[in-house]
Amino acid sequence: MKLEGKTAIVTGGASGIGRAAAIALAAEGASVTVTDMSVEAGEATAQTIRDADGRAVFVRCDVSQEDQAKALVEATVAEFGGVHVLFNNAGVNVMEGSVVDLSIEDWRRTLSVNLDGIFFCSRFAIPEMRKAGGGRIINTASPGSFKGWQGNAAYLASKGAVMSLTRAMAMDHAKENIIVNALVPGLILTGIGHNFLDAQPDPDAAAQGANALGRVGQPDDVAPLVVYLASEEARFSVGAPFYVDGGELAG
Repeated sequence: MKLEGKTAIVTGGASGIGRAAAIALAAEGASVTVTDMSVEAGEATAQTIRDADGRAVFVRCDVSQEDQAKALVEATVAEFGGVHVLFNNAGVNVMEGSVVDLSIEDWRRTLSVNLDGIFFCSRFAIPEMRKAGGGRIINTASPGSFKGWQGNAAYLASKGAVMSLTRAMAMDHAKENIIVNALVPGLILTGIGHNFLDAQPDPDAAAQGANALGRVGQPDDVAPLVVYLASEEARFSVGAPFYVDGGELAG
């Protein structure tokens, strides 16, 4: 029970990596606030945790909206008494194309969710972590934080910024015992992962060529690393990217 007595917020917790991580954090003793735009699926994640004798609530939140991010943190404090872990996992990828092709709406929405969401949630969670004597923030980056590919300009821009923001936050708050790191999942079978594969001419070949292992990952491949980064075991890892990509960036 590495996280006994801790409270965690998981954004994008209705499905995929967020859902798997919320369940894993609760299994290690954390009280979890699951948040997402999808009410039914988010409630289901929280209920799964409660059915396993864990503590969880669901709060609907569009993390790209400052007032909703503030309300999310306030609801967590009211329910569980504090915030110790923030997993900034919510993200979108509309597979929108180049800067010539993508719409202004898709550009702004992608940056708003993927980057502003981290900014807003962290902005309100960090003061609560200070009150608790420290905390852990995990931001979901991407292999696209470090390399490019065609037809995905907004997503790549957002994820490059996530990595830079992670380093900035880490430097700003490490001496307060607020440890900030980035999770770098490769091709995982989440909604975004499915969308990526569906857009390929040969999805099976794309899956096999995605990484050194020759297969796509599952959300449960990622969740143990989230637990580690949320725990005291990660106390000397600061501002770093943690790869869980099957070797995609090793080649």
